[in-house]
Amino acid sequence: MTQQLALGQISDWIKPGRKKLQRMISRSSRLRLLLLGLTHAAGSLIMLSPPALLALTASGAIHLSNHAQGPLDWFLVEVLGALGLFSAFLTWQLYQTRPQTPGGVEIDAAQAPELFSMLERRAAHFRIRPIDTLLLTPGAELEIRATPLWPVPFLHRYTLCTGAPLLFFLTPGQFRLALAGAVAATAHKQRSWAGRLARTSEDWTLIYRALQNRPSLLSMLLLKPLDTVIRLSNYLGRELHSDEHQIQGRWMLDNSEEKNTTDYLSNRVVTGAFLEQQYWPMIYKAAERSPTPVVKPFAHFGLLLEKLIDTGTTRRWLLQAQICNETNTADLRELLAGLGIEHLQWSGLPAENAFQGIFTSTAILKSLDTYWQACIEAEWTERHNRFRQDRLRFEKLHARAHQLRGKSALRYVQLAARFLEQEQAVAVYRNMYNANRSDANLCFTSGRELLIAGCVKEGCAALQRASELDGSLANHAHALINEHRQVKVEERRIA
Repeated sequence: MTQQLALGQISDWIKPGRKKLQRMISRSSRLRLLLLGLTHAAGSLIMLSPPALLALTASGAIHLSNHAQGPLDWFLVEVLGALGLFSAFLTWQLYQTRPQTPGGVEIDAAQAPELFSMLERRAAHFRIRPIDTLLLTPGAELEIRATPLWPVPFLHRYTLCTGAPLLFFLTPGQFRLALAGAVAATAHKQRSWAGRLARTSEDWTLIYRALQNRPSLLSMLLLKPLDTVIRLSNYLGRELHSDEHQIQGRWMLDNSEEKNTTDYLSNRVVTGAFLEQQYWPMIYKAAERSPTPVVKPFAHFGLLLEKLIDTGTTRRWLLQAQICNETNTADLRELLAGLGIEHLQWSGLPAENAFQGIFTSTAILKSLDTYWQACIEAEWTERHNRFRQDRLRFEKLHARAHQLRGKSALRYVQLAARFLEQEQAVAVYRNMYNANRSDANLCFTSGRELLIAGCVKEGCAALQRASELDGSLANHAHALINEHRQVKVEERRIA
């Protein structure tokens, strides 16, 4: 009891000083950079502690063995020898731990000679270290990623990651501009103090994952202190990361017309939304029929894109990305604010896309299909098994739909969109909402699904009812209502 009181008093004494330190850190960017540098230095010492301990114990044991004068000296030699063996074991585990490089299909010079030529010229212009690997990836990125060769943030391997879907949205000119911006951002990270600090912060996450993926005595000892380093690094480098995130776009704005930059950013947002909200859900529908991934999403991506893309839908995606309060769109809003861009507008698919201007053939897309199928196999099988279980569950719930209440009714509403046509699903949402008006979770879920289905008035009413029943749902419910209204207002304004 006395100890608890003493700890409480110490905490009360420390609290004013801690608040003062937090205020100082928040006000001074130089202090944040200094503390971030000290944090990275501490992390490096933690990772290098096994070889440092090995060197100290080995040199100490050799020195004592050469000057031993009695049993105590030889006992110390044996202790140092045991410590040396222990540190040597940890050093060997450290040597075998390698941060994972980005995944994708490697591009060679014969497949894309124009890309290699562009990259060589820009690397020479910005005087960056040579790019080790060029990858074609399944995502929507165009960036150069640095991966530490060892689990310390010193030497790096550089990889250009080019998302295959993004190339079908970009013109060759937009791709050249974005590639130059990516190289400029890499040059900033290699040469500036702030850039090096930002890159080191990214390195710690890769090193942490490498230790997690290789369970060992070393990972047991280092994961917890490394987690502290990462949390401190993220806290101190929040503003720095935001500034670094804008380097590519700012270079593009300074060296080209604003429209070229906004078109590139619009295409990147539309590509990500198209993949996440339309294309991948369509591809994963095949998991309902096949237990193994047999579809090839990239070989015919261009043809499918022309049939699936819709101007009205892309406009809605852009508005949602710029207005919605979700975490995954916060970076975009911050980027646009930092670059001084008011809004994004999509210009449509290009007559000649960047993929056609870079690659000599579409053969690499078949290789990307094979790579994607190998990566997704475990998840695909899990989706297939889960679909079969959900279908069986839905059939049982559907057979006694009029009796459902509570969790069973909520699950029925959640599954309706997957197994019913839209009109039938909307009828389910209405019926379950009317039959369970005292259930906040069911009102919220039904309202959200009604909004998605286009039943605005009923959806807003159900969400409002949920917020009245459960205060913890109020903020989320009102956010959905407000975001929907904002999107509608923006659509009318643009139209």
